[in-house]
Amino acid sequence: MSRTFTQMIEAAERTGEPIIIDGGLGTALESRDIDLGHELWSAALLRESPDTLAEVHAEFIRAGARIVTTASYQATPLGFEAASIPAEEGRRLIAAGVEIAAEAAASRSLVAGSAGPYGAALGNGAEYTGDYRLDDAELRTFHRSRIEALVRAGADLLAIETQPSLPEIRVLVGLAEEYDIAAWLSVTLSDGRHLADGSNLADVAEVASASAMVRAVGVNCVRPSLVSEALATLADVTDLPLIAYPNSGEAYDADSMEWRDGPHFEPGVDTIAGWRDAGARLLGGCCRTAPEDIARLAASAKEISRASSPD
Repeated sequence: MSRTFTQMIEAAERTGEPIIIDGGLGTALESRDIDLGHELWSAALLRESPDTLAEVHAEFIRAGARIVTTASYQATPLGFEAASIPAEEGRRLIAAGVEIAAEAAASRSLVAGSAGPYGAALGNGAEYTGDYRLDDAELRTFHRSRIEALVRAGADLLAIETQPSLPEIRVLVGLAEEYDIAAWLSVTLSDGRHLADGSNLADVAEVASASAMVRAVGVNCVRPSLVSEALATLADVTDLPLIAYPNSGEAYDADSMEWRDGPHFEPGVDTIAGWRDAGARLLGGCCRTAPEDIARLAASAKEISRASSPD
């Protein structure tokens, strides 16, 4: 399975057309008037409405996504405990997320098992601050059960995403190596050169480059205005393909845990071409991006590819 992801990246390197990944799963669910204001967020649908999850995955695939991510970002021991879900049932739900996405993909797209940070389980916006302290053993215990369930269920790769903390990144990359599964690694930022916890983005690139399992490194759920600088910072220290799936550009208030209204990012050809030229081989969207945003992104990517192809 990891070879398939590698082959997809190699094709993107040859053709110059970025691989399109999906957008904000939670956003697409909320557009259907589904309340996600609880501990499990979109993972609650694994239990309550798997058919709805399948429909949303299919929407993103129709929009052009060649990789879809599972609803496991907040499928964690803390979340399951808060929802009175036993650990074994939690593992079954995570596995079901892979199966739901794979059925929607129908071999047209790959399935990335989402592994969010510990901070996401706290429900206080800590994935955007990195404001928590656990030792490596505690982090490893927290993340192991989810990654094991995703691997056993047949995820094509791991999406180690929205990571705010360098020590936690090292633990997660180590688990990808332990379970021998390809991964992309993407982080949240305080600015174009630093993670949310203040770590240097260049150090993240070095961790990714040293791993046999990390196939791409980049950023997600950041303002689109930060992407170009972040890609340039990464490109200076790694030859890995880069990935960027920013949010819509609207601001998230971690204190109130609400999105503030603002200009919605439009993935135009010039911007996407700049990201592609900076090394981005995987592009998509995160919070507040819907299937129609991914469709526009896919159209821009194809236009760029046609324009750069020899006659």
